[in-house]
Amino acid sequence: MENILKWLISVIMGGIAAFFGQYGLFVFMVTAAVVLDVVTGLVKAKATDEGLSSEKAAKGFWKKISLFVGLAFGIFLDYSVAAVLFTAGVNVGLELPFALVISAYIIINEAISISENLYLTNPDSFPRWIAGMLKVAKDRIEEKNK
Repeated sequence: MENILKWLISVIMGGIAAFFGQYGLFVFMVTAAVVLDVVTGLVKAKATDEGLSSEKAAKGFWKKISLFVGLAFGIFLDYSVAAVLFTAGVNVGLELPFALVISAYIIINEAISISENLYLTNPDSFPRWIAGMLKVAKDRIEEKNK
């Protein structure tokens, strides 16, 4: 069973790497952050008697889809802007970081939500300051990009 699991993970990760190329890690990390946020959100809703609502779930679903659309847009920008500049004979001399910045921003936002969900689920076992540190990182990214 353990060998089958290892083989399955290897095949999945190899497929992701082949399909997404250099962006496979970004896609994987964003996917992991989104899945963890959904799971911790469900746990929080049950543990705090907040309850589940299909309307709230539908809104959340479309918000999560928009994260992946944003990441796809970042990948598109990396390729298209570089191709257009190359065709125009312009060399900017650096890698275009659109997908990287968008990925980092998504992961930080999801991590803030995950931290808040875990804290609200069980305040005695999860430090609240982790979300605060993540918010500081998010604010610094926003300040540098003004």
